[in-house]
Amino acid sequence: PNLLRNWKKEFLDKASVVFNDTREDNLKEKLALERKEKAEYAKKVGQLTMQVDWLKKKSEETLGPDYESKFSPKPFED
Repeated sequence: PNLLRNWKKEFLDKASVVFNDTREDNLKEKLALERKEKAEYAKKVGQLTMQVDWLKKKSEETLGPDYESKFSPKPFED
């Protein structure tokens, strides 16, 4: 009985440690990482979009407004 009582007392004293839920912290870290990755992807998409627009403009300036008809088949459609 004394041993059981001691175990119970120790458990009750440290119950918060036993049931400490670290999942919430892990989820917050994961969410922050996913937000950072999403921002990086958005930045990259913006950069690539600007490059494509610039290339289209320069192609039209260099080859004329019908530059797309000179390439068959068209690799990309808008």
